[in-house]
Amino acid sequence: MEVNMKKHSRRRFIATAGAAASVAIFGPSLFDVSRVFAAPLTRRDIGALSASDPIITGYKTAVTAMKALSVSDPTDPRGWTYQAAIHGTHASGSHIAWNTCEHHTKYFWSWHRMYLYYFERIVRKYSGVYGWTLPYWNYSSPIQRQLPAVFRDSSSSLFVPDPNRPNVWNTGAASLPPSHVDTSGGMSQVSFYPGGSSSLESNPHDNVHVDIGGFSGWMGDIQAAAQDPVFYVHHANIDRLWNLWKAQGGGRSDPLSDGSWKNTPFTFFDENKTQDTMKGRDDLNAAAQLNYNYEGEPAQVTESCIRFVLPPWILQLIELIRWPGPPVICGAERVSIPIDIKAIRQRMLSAAQNTSQTLVLRFDEVEAERQPGVVWEVYVGLPAGKEPDPEGPYFVGTMALCSAGLRSQMRHDFKPAEFEFPLNRVIANALRTNADKLEVTIVPSPILINGKRTKPRVAAPARIGRVSIAIENQQKRTR
Repeated sequence: MEVNMKKHSRRRFIATAGAAASVAIFGPSLFDVSRVFAAPLTRRDIGALSASDPIITGYKTAVTAMKALSVSDPTDPRGWTYQAAIHGTHASGSHIAWNTCEHHTKYFWSWHRMYLYYFERIVRKYSGVYGWTLPYWNYSSPIQRQLPAVFRDSSSSLFVPDPNRPNVWNTGAASLPPSHVDTSGGMSQVSFYPGGSSSLESNPHDNVHVDIGGFSGWMGDIQAAAQDPVFYVHHANIDRLWNLWKAQGGGRSDPLSDGSWKNTPFTFFDENKTQDTMKGRDDLNAAAQLNYNYEGEPAQVTESCIRFVLPPWILQLIELIRWPGPPVICGAERVSIPIDIKAIRQRMLSAAQNTSQTLVLRFDEVEAERQPGVVWEVYVGLPAGKEPDPEGPYFVGTMALCSAGLRSQMRHDFKPAEFEFPLNRVIANALRTNADKLEVTIVPSPILINGKRTKPRVAAPARIGRVSIAIENQQKRTR
């Protein structure tokens, strides 16, 4: 693999057997300490860290210093405002690397890994904690669905007041519904993009952004989200999910045959204010190339770009039927879409039983004028009068507008959102209720308040321009 090891591997000069994976050393540094440990540094689960843990105190110290740097020198790329603007900003003017984040593209995972890597180095410099690593927010755990307590301390630099972060989160009253952080759909996907990357970007990535930000907070606005310190622990978890997705095997891998994915350079700044670039091929292997891993994760998959390897199959999308009705408007009330599937019923059942085919429900040309501030749950075959239950047999996924489909937040590079929901698991049961029609039901799903569902508030309706059912066919390569 052609990797600039000097820049990106944090070469280890001391090989100590059994070296600690996560190290906190206090005092001035004469060298880059992250380069001297035999073992990769470990990004830890924030749910296991106390407020006095050096990882937390160091993060607060660094955020304070970086915000002060933004005031004293707004052009310093290590400042808090500049770093956030690399991901996105509404500020006028043009600066190197601003507004360069990748969302709903094949670069989503790799760009954000690069971004966190350089951000982590800057925080380490200003934290006073050498060996500092970015923690991750494991909201897949039922006991970690409130905003982590360290972000709710109003005296801390990690605190963001209302309206930039809604009070219900800062008080601890709000929590993430289980369906909003359900990774099973993305983890079941074998292809990279579209597939695991795009599915996990939708749920949990987009859902958590929308839930925390609501319709007016920073996290719900992709061009303001990185101003909230919780953004980075959220994205550390999304980065961890990339490792977990690959670790499942079964043909899951990065798109190593895609030259643009491997070789497109992106620009960042390191802790010494030095402009640098990184490519997808430079961050395939977090431990080997970037010298970090995650607490509790299985052995990371190691990939190589030396050989040109084609994926073992080609994905082909075959549309079976398109709903002929008008655009679907999703608001604060339940919406149903009756799709006449009499002519394709048997073909749908056959596809659902074929291991090389995936039956999918697609929403295309999805948009809203501004952030709706809500996540919608999607059900297929839900009987009339039955209460929607994301734990039940009719639930297929969620829909939230975050980094695509928002006209007011994406004036210059607007693109509509699209969503895809696998149906193989639910279709046989869904067709029992009506052999000729497939009922698609969309239900607004707000955050939980004190553990209970509440009446949704939708700041703007979402419009689905096209609804269709299709087959994703995996064709094996013959050469």
